[in-house]
Amino acid sequence: MPHFYPATKTMELFNDCIERDQGSAYRVWLGKVLPHIEDAYREGDGGFRSHLGISLIGQECSRAIFYGWRWATKPHFNGKTLRLFNRGHLEEGRFVALLLTAGMQVIQQDENGSQYRVSYLNGHFGSAIDGIVIGCPDMPQPSTPILTEMKTHNNDSFKKLVVNGVMESKWEHYVQMQEYMLYYGLPAALYIAVNKNTDEIWAELVPFDKETAERYKDRGFVIALAECPPPKLNESKSYYKCKWCDHKAVCHNNKMPEVNCRTCKHSYPLEDGTWRCAIKVASATAYITDGTEGVLTKEDQMAACGQYEAADYYGE
Repeated sequence: MPHFYPATKTMELFNDCIERDQGSAYRVWLGKVLPHIEDAYREGDGGFRSHLGISLIGQECSRAIFYGWRWATKPHFNGKTLRLFNRGHLEEGRFVALLLTAGMQVIQQDENGSQYRVSYLNGHFGSAIDGIVIGCPDMPQPSTPILTEMKTHNNDSFKKLVVNGVMESKWEHYVQMQEYMLYYGLPAALYIAVNKNTDEIWAELVPFDKETAERYKDRGFVIALAECPPPKLNESKSYYKCKWCDHKAVCHNNKMPEVNCRTCKHSYPLEDGTWRCAIKVASATAYITDGTEGVLTKEDQMAACGQYEAADYYGE
């Protein structure tokens, strides 16, 4: 017996609703939905995220998560990879159109038109969610609102997903959904995946797992506010997971990090969602008393300043 819950009725409904009119209603929904998939058309963010993304918190190596949060290594992707990222965003629009064609209600924005987000530590730790669905036929009560998470997979990854379920085959995705369900008080998630090689769709119901959600929420808080990196995943730089890590040069080869405020020994994050500079705090306390002393904007952080000094844990 499988230890996961294929959303069989949902998958059948997806196929039937498109076949019924040979995709006519689906194409109409696509025309309405795709222009609103903002992530697919957004300009770049300078290569660094302001927040620690919940999509990362299920990764095995805490140190790699810390280095990413602290902007130690600037990511650089080739054209193929960037197109793959963009396809993932566009695929979200196709999934939403499919859910709507199947007669489900999809909620992605609040009453102000803003995308629903998870935000902890006043924005330091969080992410936007793909949406909330009402009308999933695999739920005991289809009218119950549940999370939906939408992902693309290559052929090998998709095959493992179908055989083993998302918890075993894609732990990061499983944790990501648990954090979203915890934040919004949802009992389950509809995980929808597409095989990029064949366009085959997999749907799975994922129950809320409070223990995992709380444990990884705590992990996110600890990493976001940590003063120094967590231990290495492995002490050997030839370890297979370390060999392909974006942060290998900084972590194992003693390369100095990117120059920005987040790698500087004088900066630190606070629970109020700000980054502060100890030097600026010390010089400003005499004349700024409203709690904004030493606050660094994202632009400040990316530019650094003439008093930059790499944190002591780099280069060791």
